Amino acid sequence: MAESNSAIPVSDIIRTEGNSLTVKVGEYLLTLKIEGPEPKPSGRLKLEHGRTMFDLVLDAARAFVRETGDNEFSAAVLYHLITQKHPDLELRRNSWNSHVVSSAPNHSSYRHYTSHRKYFRYLGGGKYSLEPDLLP
Repeated sequence: MAESNSAIPVSDIIRTEGNSLTVKVGEYLLTLKIEGPEPKPSGRLKLEHGRTMFDLVLDAARAFVRETGDNEFSAAVLYHLITQKHPDLELRRNSWNSHVVSSAPNHSSYRHYTSHRKYFRYLGGGKYSLEPDLLP
């Protein structure tokens, strides 16, 4: 197979505008429309600046105690409470449960988490109580 020894000087412009790419070579102009799948949402939780899911966990527990007067709750109760108050947040249930467990130092799985808080006492059977110094 023989190779061609021709050279085309590229002295003009390559531009992108929105979803199109324009290439100009000499007097020729090529415009390509770029199509693709719609960008997926990142799936990451978006909170106000400086707030974490631990803040939501503590807020939910305080709200539950304030509204019911009962200082015994489960992670599921807190999850349902926070999803009703913030339906715009896409909270993953497993992440929520992990944050609750990592907020109870006496839970047997507490040591498996890298981020720790001391918000709750684990009462057994999936029940927690808010530490007395954090009560509303």
